[in-house]
Amino acid sequence: MPSQPIPEFLAYVAHNVKARRLAAGLSQRSLADAAGVSLRMVGAIENGTSSVSTSTLDRLAIVLGASLAELVANPQSPSTQQPRRPGWKGRYGGTGTLLSSVRAAREVETWEWRLEPGESYRAGADPQGWHVQLVVALGQVTLLMKGEERTLRVGAHVFASDHPHAFANRGESQAHFFRMTIC
Repeated sequence: MPSQPIPEFLAYVAHNVKARRLAAGLSQRSLADAAGVSLRMVGAIENGTSSVSTSTLDRLAIVLGASLAELVANPQSPSTQQPRRPGWKGRYGGTGTLLSSVRAAREVETWEWRLEPGESYRAGADPQGWHVQLVVALGQVTLLMKGEERTLRVGAHVFASDHPHAFANRGESQAHFFRMTIC
């Protein structure tokens, strides 16, 4: 299900990726090669014309020596601890908002999600060794991964996130959950 990019978010990402790339003395091609993403994707990100996945941003952040929170921060007032940055908007009003990012071995990112009935969000594979902790606060979330479906009810759930996965709301009321990426 397609989602709508949030222009302000894309503008922040575009500015921050380009500024960090130039500061590191990297060409778009060298950044793309080092991060394992296409040259076209790096160009689209820097132009603010691509709704980029968090897994792609994480790969770029690693090469650029940054956290995801630093890449999505408002360049005029960066805050890496509690950025509260919108990152996804569903077609029925659902949202995905980065709530916090704290350094761990690399970092822990906390996102607050609200999926309305019929909405879903697709995530790419994270690097090997990364995990997601999902805390469902309201409703239920269907986790789709490796061709399987798992219904996650209110409570905490942890899974390795090194495979593409998706979250869907197949219920009749809003699903509200928190997603922590642990890297």
